[in-house]
Amino acid sequence: MNYLAITPARDEENFLPALIDSMCRQTRLPARWIIVNDGSRDATARIIDEAARAYPWIEPRHFPADRPRLEGGESILKQFMTPSLADGFDYILRVDADLSFAPTMVECLLREFAADPRLGIGGATLYEPSGDTWREVRTPAFHTRGAVKLYSAPCFRAIGGIDAGLGWDTLDEAAAMLHGFRTRSFPHIQARHHRPQGAAGGLWRGRLAAGRAAYRVGYSPLFMIVRALARITEPPYVLGSFLMAAGFLEGYLRGLPRAASAEVMKFIRTQQRRRLLMMDTVWR
Repeated sequence: MNYLAITPARDEENFLPALIDSMCRQTRLPARWIIVNDGSRDATARIIDEAARAYPWIEPRHFPADRPRLEGGESILKQFMTPSLADGFDYILRVDADLSFAPTMVECLLREFAADPRLGIGGATLYEPSGDTWREVRTPAFHTRGAVKLYSAPCFRAIGGIDAGLGWDTLDEAAAMLHGFRTRSFPHIQARHHRPQGAAGGLWRGRLAAGRAAYRVGYSPLFMIVRALARITEPPYVLGSFLMAAGFLEGYLRGLPRAASAEVMKFIRTQQRRRLLMMDTVWR
């Protein structure tokens, strides 16, 4: 079972060396690892080039700093993560530049795919810094965080690669489920996320982006209201919920396009409605 890994990196001189060390220590090394330098202004480019000289399976790709970028940072990967990327590989690993993990992480993920032929997307459980310790980032078992995702080649082809904007990691899961695949994050497979979610843009911008992402992927308005209210006791208190709702409403006011197809949006809203009614759902 061979796999290709791909990583976007923008101004990651503080964290990228730890990821490179983690990847190079894996008990199951990638056949190729594409590291995409998205216009970094720090030492990121030099770090990538030095790693590529040491390991021939690392492929640097450098882009200029003035390249237009979509919110969410995935636009740089869309041109790479098309269905043809899976040609010649059994799996595709998408991993962020601010992670580190044990040498057996990929091997453990591959074991889960071998044990479950229907598994299409698998991910690690993330831990983020909290004072002097690390706290688990709790998510539903079906949700694979965008920071580290392993796709089976058949699943990756079926979903048509990845979307480029906000909410892309929700869209790929919904599309995978529509095609009969399962998606799972595994508590016994762990990765350290050295930059907490939203830290790069701040908590306020993070909550606003969450609302925009929810609109973009086709969330039900009722489900979004419940979701925003559920976050009212999380920092930034009250304001965070307001910003999520504002980001969601912005899409309607500006008439912004959806990223989800009608079929995917219907699937997402059906699962949300069933969850609100406390009925069985594939989101569990």
